[in-house]
Amino acid sequence: MRDYELVFIVRPDLEDEAVQGLIDRVAGLIREYGGEVKKVEPWGRRKFAYFINRYREGYYVLMQFVLNARRVADLERWLLLNEDVVRHLIVRLDEVALKAKGAPAEPAVASEAPEPEAAEVGAASTTEE
Repeated sequence: MRDYELVFIVRPDLEDEAVQGLIDRVAGLIREYGGEVKKVEPWGRRKFAYFINRYREGYYVLMQFVLNARRVADLERWLLLNEDVVRHLIVRLDEVALKAKGAPAEPAVASEAPEPEAAEVGAASTTEE
């Protein structure tokens, strides 16, 4: 089982109850496929930079979940066939990204490596007479 992150955009003409129902349906599918939903973060309505399927805006939703890699294709197929989902993207999270998201930001520490010494000026320069 691997960690994944899903961002999907829902049609803007749906009512808020229908959007919440779709979010619950996607979370239910993940559980039905043997996965676990870790986080659901609705981002709300946002404007697109360009038209997507005749729409100028959409309702964005972020989900983090754990799922068997073989079942991710089934989830992606369901999202493709659902007419209420305008776009979606599923990304596998690696351990480094998970640690970076979970750990607090640490200040950068200057390296203690010695600086390279400057070349000797006397040996490199020649004087013309």
